[in-house]
Amino acid sequence: MKNVEGKVAFITGGASGIGYGMAQAFLDAGMKVVVADLLQQHLDEVASRHPGANNLHLIRVDVSDRPGMERAAAETEKVFGKVHVLCNNAGVAARGDIDQHSYEDWDYVMGVCVGGTINGLVNFLPRIKAHGEGGHIVNTSSMAGMIPVPAFVGSYSTAKFAVRGMSDALRLALVPHRIGVSVLCPGLVATRAMTSGGLYRATHDQGGADAGETADPITRGMDPREVGERVLQGIRSNELYIFPHGEFKEEVAAYFQRMLDAFPPAEGIDPERAEMEARRAKTTEETRLASFAIDN
Repeated sequence: MKNVEGKVAFITGGASGIGYGMAQAFLDAGMKVVVADLLQQHLDEVASRHPGANNLHLIRVDVSDRPGMERAAAETEKVFGKVHVLCNNAGVAARGDIDQHSYEDWDYVMGVCVGGTINGLVNFLPRIKAHGEGGHIVNTSSMAGMIPVPAFVGSYSTAKFAVRGMSDALRLALVPHRIGVSVLCPGLVATRAMTSGGLYRATHDQGGADAGETADPITRGMDPREVGERVLQGIRSNELYIFPHGEFKEEVAAYFQRMLDAFPPAEGIDPERAEMEARRAKTTEETRLASFAIDN
């Protein structure tokens, strides 16, 4: 989607961190942006930075709330009209190692990271398809959705692997509609993720007032604005994977090489099965190549 000027973008988790970095990049490119976030205090901060902006609209919503996301989609169209870009960016993590998580921990992480992404798709994709002008979806995964991670972010990694797989499949499905799909896989970014983790959890669980922020923000990561610019570039270039962090390349290559090394030799396979899989692979590859030809 090379021409983004005047197009409308909806960004979840958009009032801080990577989401706000996207919002800044999109606004500077002449887009109209709806920033959706759970925390009112973060939305208020964004409002204070953009007084009187007529190309920015703020919505408070919990992405795991299906009726809430439906209302947010309707409000977005009412304010700005047709939506072209959807950024499913909101994500959370639970404290403690993966083997210690309760049902509540799993429901929280999966409900926001995976369920929130699904809610974005269900409520916005039909609207993007309906106007017939094409568009683009950006789903935020993580480097934790590409390679093994420590146990204390295991459930987060589980959700981000799911988002990655969802995005790969979605890209193939949306080729006929001229809608591109990118999966964003950032590493360490200078955000308030650690500061606001408990705040998001308390607000989500209480369904009401914001709690107080604790801990220290991440200061040694990449500038969120830089990540936002990479996302904008990825949309314009219709990239499948958006990798802002080059330092992970060798680790990812080694991980996938171990996976390739685990395959048995392709010998003695039933010919009918081999032919069936070859046809499937050919069809998938043709669709994958077609997805890179989308140009809006």
